[in-house]
Amino acid sequence: MTFERKEIQYSVGVEDLYICMMSGSETADAIPTYDEIIYQQTNISDVTISTTTTNFVKWASNKKIINITKNTAFSLAFNLAGLDREVRDKIFGKTRTKGISFDTANPFEYPKFAVGCIFPLSDGSKLARWYPRCVMTPVEEKYTSGTDEMTVNDVTYTITADPLLYNNNTMAELDSGAASAAGIKVDDFMKQVICDESQIATLFPGA
Repeated sequence: MTFERKEIQYSVGVEDLYICMMSGSETADAIPTYDEIIYQQTNISDVTISTTTTNFVKWASNKKIINITKNTAFSLAFNLAGLDREVRDKIFGKTRTKGISFDTANPFEYPKFAVGCIFPLSDGSKLARWYPRCVMTPVEEKYTSGTDEMTVNDVTYTITADPLLYNNNTMAELDSGAASAAGIKVDDFMKQVICDESQIATLFPGA
């Protein structure tokens, strides 16, 4: 055996938030379509990403012979310094007439959208991610009186990233430092929602 010492990479922050609304109805027969506009917001204070997993274990002959984990969804908890009002209304499904909207107690399904994030690493490379099927959860709001000391309070938004109906994908990730990623730029990865392996050859033909 031989030893090989590898340099480690670690996260050094989080960059912009990307949001792109899903257009039309999602089906199990085709890749979903998205709006032409991708909203880019410089507003993330921090984000916590957790998974909803189920685990199946099978024992036989006094041995654990199967240990299967299924990731059914991601929970994205964002602390945001702010959010554009147009983007906020779209992800919460608010329709305004003369600036006025109404919330009711009727059953309601939040609009679906894709969320993108970029995480820079210590070696200068970046992780870029798309979560292609996201929905909002209701937000707790808090408003406080202004004081002599100026503060900007973060607002916490919790987003659930579910599997796509078409291919069961929950996330697409580019590691720009991977050897196989040569020729693919993070900026190009973020120009459209990546949600299926079939897009790679079409969007990055020279890579």
